[in-house]
Amino acid sequence: MIGVNITTKNGLLLFSHSFMPGFSDVDEDLRAGLMSAVLNAVKETDDESGIKTIDQGKYIVHIIEGNYTYGIFFSHEHDIKEMNFANTTLRNFETTFKKELEDELSFDNHQFVDFTDFLKREYNSLISIDVVGLSKIIDIMDNSFFSDYILLEKPNFHQVFTTISLPDVYPDANSLAQMCKVIIESSILIGQEIEQLQFSLGREYMVFVDRFRKYVVIIIIIKKNREKAQKEIIRLKSKIVSSL
Repeated sequence: MIGVNITTKNGLLLFSHSFMPGFSDVDEDLRAGLMSAVLNAVKETDDESGIKTIDQGKYIVHIIEGNYTYGIFFSHEHDIKEMNFANTTLRNFETTFKKELEDELSFDNHQFVDFTDFLKREYNSLISIDVVGLSKIIDIMDNSFFSDYILLEKPNFHQVFTTISLPDVYPDANSLAQMCKVIIESSILIGQEIEQLQFSLGREYMVFVDRFRKYVVIIIIIKKNREKAQKEIIRLKSKIVSSL
């Protein structure tokens, strides 16, 4: 997440916060008004479009519409954790300042500044990593025969650890992780969360995607080791459940 703007429906900037120093590609009031105008234009041309995201090249803009406001969230990512963060933030803002928003009072620059405390807490939760749990699962994986794997931490599916040595896979390991992440998040959105997934990666490799309690583990193996890998995953899951 790069930054947040919350505006009225006519584009008046109510609240702004940047998570990255120097994020000021355009004036904040102009940016807020522009994004509100874009969303209004979308609604006028196609009420059923459901467009919530705009790709600006350098960053992605997630737009959430509340009862009184628009939440405009600037990010480098386009995944479920960012949208959950955006929804939670805007919902809390409108709940906290419901009276002010309903009464249409004249807004001043400091009226909503206290909301920064809530926003920082939510953001810290978004990016936090269970260091102790991560250390335990890495130790367990190190004692298996798997040497090429990626760990995603739930519930937001942060990519928290990657160890890939296969020369054919290493250059695109992050892209592979993002692809698996999108599949998992899509399954959650339709209410059918994937617990296990297997697929071929070219002619030589297999990819196993499995849930190990708080973690999703993406394992890359040579196809000839497929049966051995399946048995090892069962053993590891049992060990991890008892230790985490």
